[in-house]
Amino acid sequence: MEVGSSPRNVTTKRRVKYRKSSWAVQEFEVWSGEMVCRGAVLRTQGGVLLWLGGREARLGHVALGVPRAGGALATPLLGAADDAVGHARRLAAALACPAHVCCGQDFDRFAAPLVARGVAAALRAQPDPV
Repeated sequence: MEVGSSPRNVTTKRRVKYRKSSWAVQEFEVWSGEMVCRGAVLRTQGGVLLWLGGREARLGHVALGVPRAGGALATPLLGAADDAVGHARRLAAALACPAHVCCGQDFDRFAAPLVARGVAAALRAQPDPV
């Protein structure tokens, strides 16, 4: 449907104006010879949601990070993965907004830095939502 237009079927007398979504979704993959993980970033005006996982979509560990003066705090909401908590804390500190992180896969000490760099590159490539 075009922005600013209304659907053809009339169900109400009110004029409805459609506008472009203020949400921005970006999918990305992190590779190092083979695929390390897939990810998706949903950015809104008030925060960010990051999903990291493998080929199959699976909800694993969930964490919430919130910014504060001098850094950020993070807590696990589901599961107890340090990956999700660490990503949530770093994202909240870097973006100065709440960050939800869902990890559907565990990362070893070699893959974790690659994933962190991939997330940073994906966020740099995507402009802030309007």
